[in-house]
Amino acid sequence: MTSSPESARRLSPFADVALAVTLLVVDAVAAVVALVSGLNAAGYAFFDTGADREAVSVVEPVVYVSVVGALVLASALVSYRGGALVTTCAQTFVGLALVLGAVIGLTAGHGGESRPPAPSPGYSGPQSQCRSGGDNSECLGS
Repeated sequence: MTSSPESARRLSPFADVALAVTLLVVDAVAAVVALVSGLNAAGYAFFDTGADREAVSVVEPVVYVSVVGALVLASALVSYRGGALVTTCAQTFVGLALVLGAVIGLTAGHGGESRPPAPSPGYSGPQSQCRSGGDNSECLGS
């Protein structure tokens, strides 16, 4: 019985699962290190309890985690070409989760920063109120 070239190229199921678990642990550690490094680059003070709590930009951590996600997707491609199907599925899922999570984090982080607060209505006398606190053309009854 001769084996086909495709079956000779695939890893054994045990080796495939072991590789998938090992790479998932490495992916988790890399994602945490990227997040902490990104927060550090953004100026977040981890253990400084007396520091002013300024708003920290989410761009740096998102970029760092996105790079890790792209590397995980690249490893999924390499494992696919190596015939490790379980590893390919796991790496693809984790890579997409990291990249999509980073994109969602970026959009959520910039949700309230670009919009100015709504103006409060001004007072123009007892007969009417202004609609947006602007000039007389925006005030009712004037």
